[in-house]
Amino acid sequence: MTRKGPPLGAHVSVAGGVHTAPERGRKIGADVVQIFSKQNTRWMGKALEEEDARSLREESDRTGVRVAAIHCAYLINLGSAKETVRTRSLYALEDEASRAAMLGVPYLVMHPGSCGDDPAEEGISRIASAIRAFGKFPEGVTLLLENTAGQGNSIGRTMRQLRELLDAAGDPTDVSVCLDSAHLFESGYDIGTPAGWDALLAEMKGERILPLVRMWHLNDSKTPAGSHVDRHEHIGEGRIDASAFRRILNHKGFQALPMVLETPKGEDDEFTMDLRNLAALRRLMA
Repeated sequence: MTRKGPPLGAHVSVAGGVHTAPERGRKIGADVVQIFSKQNTRWMGKALEEEDARSLREESDRTGVRVAAIHCAYLINLGSAKETVRTRSLYALEDEASRAAMLGVPYLVMHPGSCGDDPAEEGISRIASAIRAFGKFPEGVTLLLENTAGQGNSIGRTMRQLRELLDAAGDPTDVSVCLDSAHLFESGYDIGTPAGWDALLAEMKGERILPLVRMWHLNDSKTPAGSHVDRHEHIGEGRIDASAFRRILNHKGFQALPMVLETPKGEDDEFTMDLRNLAALRRLMA
């Protein structure tokens, strides 16, 4: 069945193997899913085999659900002042990119990093230097820098910071952007108001970020606009007005982009809340 609007889905578990992700997506009525390709609190993961990739392709074909993105492990911090952390982060990113290439997943989502107690400019410089040092990503894999809520001196809280980071990295063709609705709101963009949404779009256009958006994370926020505290909530149960999600879903420039939930799962059933949240989003489509 062909649905109108952008391809929607959620971040799903890969318990039992990466090939289980499409079936989990099918159970929640998803078009696309996002996964971790390994434990998200470890630097490196168990090596993937060709059988893993083959099984994932078969399950994706069977269910009609594709894995749109792999989210990088949270340990990666290319903005750290500690050289050992940056080095381990770079090796971990290389591992993540290799896994994405093997599995045929087009996008690799990464939080840019945190500069700790240093000025943001130094963090941006370190992240950009690491991206330049990495060189080209594997063919078919694009790194997506995710905007942040601004918690803990994280880099990427504004469109200007993302542009400064991309410029410092040499504006590579295989690096683009993933936008998170909760992070936008928490960083100070009140996307629930027409004025706030228009201001965001104007800044995205001015900083040349709009053409680089390849994916959305659709999350409501437990915390107020400008809180700089990253806490995701179910759609319609947080602080973001529902009109924000309507604007994102129906924006003509975003119609082909995968959009995935990263909202809390149910305590007893991993599927129930994703079903409800996806239904809430689909009701907002024009």
